[in-house]
Amino acid sequence: MCQRQPPRGFTLVELICVLALAAILAGVALPSFGSLVGNTRSTTARLTLAGAFNTARISAVSQGRHVVLCPSANQQVCDDGEQWQHGWVAFVDADHDRELGSGDTVLTLQQALPEGTAVVGSSARSRINYQPDGSAGGSNATLTICDRSGGAASARTLVISASGRVRYGTASPAHIAQCLAAAG
Repeated sequence: MCQRQPPRGFTLVELICVLALAAILAGVALPSFGSLVGNTRSTTARLTLAGAFNTARISAVSQGRHVVLCPSANQQVCDDGEQWQHGWVAFVDADHDRELGSGDTVLTLQQALPEGTAVVGSSARSRINYQPDGSAGGSNATLTICDRSGGAASARTLVISASGRVRYGTASPAHIAQCLAAAG
């Protein structure tokens, strides 16, 4: 006598239940994933920018020259605005005019950050001028970094002190709103 083999595979009802469960889990996980991506992009931008400031400061001290770091969308001319997400440039300022000219040596260039990531600086300090002793002169400059998919939770700040040191800070609600508006 032949024995019947048990059926292999899934029934339609089992498949529908598994797909429904997968859809529910995806619906719960996707908003959290978007926030995670936004936080990661914001943190990466902050670390990249902090590295550029530290490199500019070290170059100023090691070369005994003035080094300027400024926002620049085309990496050829300093922008006067307060938005840094379009890129920036650091250069040895040979003629001390705080403008990238033909006699100046470019140290670092940064292209635009990913879409949706913004960096908004202090309106009074669109250029950071490092002196040969490593100081940045003037008042503290605060840059707020955020990503629209991470929302307010992604906002971070960099503070460049008059002594030239870079530290991380907490973004104020006003700076967060300004940054998120710039992020689109």
